[in-house]
Formats: sequence, C-alpha cells, structure tokens
Amino acid sequence: MSKILAGRYEILEKIGDGGMAVVYRARDKLLNRSVAIKVLRPEYVTDANFVNSFRKESRSAASLTHPNIVSIFDVGKDSNIYYIVMELIEGRPLSDIISEKGPLDYRIVLKISEQIASALSVAHKNNIIHRDVKPHNILITQDGHAKITDFGIARAITDGTTVNDNTVKGTVHYFSPEQGRGMYMDERSDIYSLGIVMYEMLTGQVPFDADNAVAVAVMHMNDRMPSPSRIEPGVPPALEQIIMKATEKHQVNRFKNADEMLEALRNVDRLTGGFSNPVIAGAMRPLASENQNVYASDGGYGSRQGGDGYGNGNGDYAGAGDENYDDEYGRDYTGSYTASAAGEYDDDEYAEDPAERGGYMYDDEYDEDDIDDRRARNTRKPRKRKKTRRKDEHRKYKVIGVLAAIVLAAVVAYFLLFPLIQGIMDKSAGAGKQVEDVVGKSETDAKAALEAQGYKVETGDAVFSDTYNEGLVAEQDPAAGEKLAEGETVTLYLSKGPEGGTTSEEENSDENTDEEVVDVIKVPEVTGKSQSNAAYAISAAGLTVGAITMEDSDKPTDQVIGQDPKGGSEAKKGDKVNLTISQGPRAQEVKVPYLLGMTQNKANTTLKKLNLILRVSGEEYSDDYKKGTVMWQQYKKNEKLSEGQTVDVKISKGPEDKMNTVSVTIDYAKAQADNFVLDVILTLSDGTEKVIVDQESAYKASGSKTVQVTGKGTGSKLIVYFDGVIVKTYTINFNTGEVSG
Repeated sequence: MSKILAGRYEILEKIGDGGMAVVYRARDKLLNRSVAIKVLRPEYVTDANFVNSFRKESRSAASLTHPNIVSIFDVGKDSNIYYIVMELIEGRPLSDIISEKGPLDYRIVLKISEQIASALSVAHKNNIIHRDVKPHNILITQDGHAKITDFGIARAITDGTTVNDNTVKGTVHYFSPEQGRGMYMDERSDIYSLGIVMYEMLTGQVPFDADNAVAVAVMHMNDRMPSPSRIEPGVPPALEQIIMKATEKHQVNRFKNADEMLEALRNVDRLTGGFSNPVIAGAMRPLASENQNVYASDGGYGSRQGGDGYGNGNGDYAGAGDENYDDEYGRDYTGSYTASAAGEYDDDEYAEDPAERGGYMYDDEYDEDDIDDRRARNTRKPRKRKKTRRKDEHRKYKVIGVLAAIVLAAVVAYFLLFPLIQGIMDKSAGAGKQVEDVVGKSETDAKAALEAQGYKVETGDAVFSDTYNEGLVAEQDPAAGEKLAEGETVTLYLSKGPEGGTTSEEENSDENTDEEVVDVIKVPEVTGKSQSNAAYAISAAGLTVGAITMEDSDKPTDQVIGQDPKGGSEAKKGDKVNLTISQGPRAQEVKVPYLLGMTQNKANTTLKKLNLILRVSGEEYSDDYKKGTVMWQQYKKNEKLSEGQTVDVKISKGPEDKMNTVSVTIDYAKAQADNFVLDVILTLSDGTEKVIVDQESAYKASGSKTVQVTGKGTGSKLIVYFDGVIVKTYTINFNTGEVSG
C-alpha cells in the first residue's frame, strides 16, 4: 500500500496485527498529529456485507465522545483500502495488567469499573451495544485512566467464538448467556461482560474456564456464578453484590442499565470510606527508563520490534520488577500496607502527651506546626491554672481517642459481621434450594459444585456401578433436585467399577491372543439432564459429545430431550454421543402493524397489544408527517416478529424551518385620506422585528403596494399602518409561502 493514505495520512509503521485488520502508526499531515489507522484486511474487501457492516458500525462508533472511549476520528476508503483513523493511546491493555499483577486492589477495580460503566452508558444511549467487553479491549493509559475500544465494530469482527450461529460473536470467557444461545442482546449483555471483567480484576482469574469454547459457553448458561470472596476474602460485600447482580443468568435480574450499575459502584466508594480518587496511574505508569508503549485496538497489540505484539515489546509498569512499589494507599503488590499511607496507627502505648502518642494519632491529624505551637506554649511563664488547663487538654485528647476507637471498632465490626450476617440470611433464604446434579463428575468437581451452593460434602462407601468409571460419583444423597438448606451435608458415593470386573487370569489370557482388545462401554442415559451435566456424564464414561441440535420443545430450556446412541446401548471408547437440546417453546409470531402517522402514545399502545416493544431511536424533520407522529419504523407492515421483540421508530419534528421570500400586496382601499403615511413592520416567530416600509408617503389613488418579506418558519406577522393606525395584519408561513389575513 502507498505511504500516504487518502492524501492526508502518512503511514509510519505497523503496530498491530489482528484477525480482521492491520493497525499502523501514522501522522495526520493536515492536523499534524499522531494517529492509529486500522486497515481492513484484503480478504474481507470483496465481501460486500462485511464491508457495509464495517463502515456502518464504525461511523456509529465515531459519534461517541467520552473520556473513557478511544475516539474514532475518520472512516474512509482509498482505492480498494477501507480504513478507520483512531486516537493513538499511550498505555497498556488491562489484560496484561491482570496477567502480570494478579488480583488488583478493590479500590482500583472500583475506579476502572466506574469509568467503563460510564463509557457504556454513553454508548447505550446512542443505541450502540459493544458485545465484546473484555480486558483486552480496555486500555489503562499512563495517567491511570481506563479507555474502552472497538465500540460498534465488534459486530463486524469474525474472530470471536460462535456457539449456535454466525451471529453470536465475542470472546467466550466474557460473553453473556443470551450471547451464547444466539438470543436477543441488549445493554444488559454488556453489563454481564463487565461483571465478568470485574471478577477477573479482583481474583486474577475468570469464573468459568474449560478446555474448549463450547464448554465455557455452557458454563455461562448453566453454572452458578462463583463468589469472588471465595478466592479473595477481602472483597467488600457491597462490591461482590454488584458483581453477582451484573452476572445474573437472566437479563431481567441484572442492573436495568449502565447508569444504575454506575450509581451502585459509586455507593461502594462512599460505603468503604470514600476513596474517591485512588491513583490508578501509580500502578500503570511505565518506568522513566523504559520506552513508552503505543496501543492500537484490533484484538492484537502490535510489536514494533517483533516483541510480544504490543508497543515495543517492553511495557512494564512502575513496580513491575520492584516488590517495594507502593500506591498512595500504602499497598504494595505483595499485599502489605504502611501505617502512614493506610491510615493505621503505631504500636506504641497510648501516651498522655499528644505529641508523644503513637497509638491513636493518625498521620493526617497533627502536623509539625501543631507540635511546635504546643512546645512554644510549654516554654511560656507558668500560670496558676496551667495544671488544670493541661489536665483538661489531656481529657479532651482522651475523649477524641475514645471516639476514634469507637469509630474504628464500628468499621471493623461492619466488615467482620456483615459477611456473617449475610451468610445467615442467605442460608435462611436458601432453605428451599435444589441440590445440583453431580452424578458422573469427579470427586473434586462434585465437591466444588456443591460447596459453591453452600453445602458440606462427605464421601460415603464406594459402590459398584456399570455406568460410571471408577472414581466418579455414582450416587448422591440427597438426589439431584431435592431441596436442602445451606450448611446441610450432601454425601457422595464414588464408583468402584462394575461388579465382577476383569480378573488377572483373563488379563493374562488377553495378552496371549492376537485379536485386538476393544473396550465396550455402556452409553449413559442423559435424557432429562442439563447440557453441561450430560456432557460431564458422557466424558466420564469415556465417550465424547458429538453434534448438538437445538429444537423447540415444551421441556425447560437447555434440557437434553434426545440422544444418539440411546442410554444403555454399547459403544467403543471415544465414540460420539449426539445430543438434542431443548430451546424452549417457540415464541409466538405476530405481524408488525403500520405505525406511520400515529402519535407515539398510539403506536406504543398498538405494539403492546401484540406483545411488542416500542423504542424511539430518534427524531427528524419531515414535510410529510406532523410533529410528534411516527415518520419511520424499523420493520415493514406485516413483517413477522417473535413476541417480546423491540421495534424502533423515529418521531417527526415537523417540517424544518426554511428561509423563504414572500410577496404581500397591501390594499389602499381602507385609507381615510387621499394622501397618508405608510408603515409596514414584520414581526418574526422568534419576536424579532424588521421595518419593511418606514414613514413613506402614499396615495389612495395608487390602489396598492406590493412588498417583499424574507424569513423562516411559521407564525410571522406583517402589520400595516396608515397614518400610525393598524389597518391590516397578515400571518405568513415561510415554509409554505402561504399568506393569510
């Protein structure tokens, strides 16, 4: 490609190489600034649908302006090259920070989460759903600000994981259950992904992981979300509740929108002591001796020196190799705190003199000037009541110390007792919880699943089993689906294989035969199980999951409604078991009504009767539709939709005001005198007055006079005076040229 793109952008070097595009550092010659340019790969240029989607969504993203969103400056085409011009950012992706630092301080997690939630709020209000919120798409700049990238163009990217069809895209470890099922997504899908990112920032790991993408997707759809405090006990309960709410399986149970989640995060700030501005930059800023890194979004972070695919291949943060690095809270990345920064107190005994006290004197309560003042006072000539005053002063400080101790004890008690009280409440509320099905799982996995539900786990005597291999759970008590209160015990009975197994003599006999030994396995019965439990049972039996078919059914969503081969039949080790999964009953289809010309309220009522949802996507001027009526609808009349779907409409703002010139003829018939003074004043709709005719002599015998007036909009008035008396008022519609009166 040429060194100058579109006659304006000078390409300097490649800094990124992703699945759909290549990213370059460039110089904008017109504005004399450095930019990042993303160029669509040649293999996608011939795909018209892809190019159209790429351009449309990129232009939508360019409309977003927010300090926590990577800005898009320009979208264009030069010859056969499609490109996007973006803000060039000095910084590193959040994924690298988590990988290097592990769990982050919860105050830093709060600040990053607040900034990303704020960015998502702006995008959602502009009808843009990100659909790929993940640490790789979140950049932490050198001054500690979080910026999210790839807004809008996420829909055009094809390197994401697809579960059910080609419309489901995104990185599987972070996408929502509805994304995995290929169902309708909205802003709450981004909220789910942000919740997963918060979990990873706090714990250093994703909540769901497996050997393949399909298994991870199934976990997102079915498995209980683990609590971050089980891995990091210091997580504030209020912050943990936000993560659990954001990652609810059903959209309706999550935060309604990003603003609601943002408010909850800010409340945590206030609840945990008002750490309103932790210096994220302290943990993110590169060392002065290191080269600065440049980030350019595209699912890959290019290496200028052939390094790790990001910037110049270096890019450590301050403190990356220094275990003694502290942030402003005194927390180094080994987890320790200093008393001065963290607000802790010394171990000295409580001294009677405040200047000597260590025990309850916070570093920010007294400064050197205070101590010097007290020393100066102590050198003055003693007075008769000095001893009394000093005693009162000591008493005052004792009171302050006691009050400080009470406040400190209350804070400590809150953080110690709140989880305990919460646990008791949760246990009471969970008295009717259904026990998870762990039959067919390994002992380790079964214990982890049940403990995540809050149960104690015991292992009973091993039992013979023709279905499950030795060491797997063959039975459980209580059985799956039975209700059991948290804290109660579930007993596991592990398999010791089939009764009357192969003897050593038979094994020796097999070794002496030339015939191939084939393991015969009984296919487990998995009909009625959830997809994830069925997959565990099949894998535990030495078989593999084959093709997965989704069908409408009156059975619960995600339940296995068919298998091939059937349960109990014989198969060889490694054979595939094909599954048919219920996707619930088919949604009723309705025909879209004709909404054009309806008021917004009437259109809303019409759609409600059909179980459809009205969403106003904007307002525009229209010469054809009255102000306040529907002028555009997303779907045509009689187009079929499933119940519960959203129909976007645009509302008319009426005709746009146009500048126009109109001729008005003034009749002299009403003149009282043959010779009179004529005045004509134009009052525009905004109240502005213009003198059209000023103190002009007129003659009745002339019959009339035609004047030209110019304006825009409706409601302008043209007032005619004969000898200072109003004789005629005309109303003018400049949009249509109509004159009345």
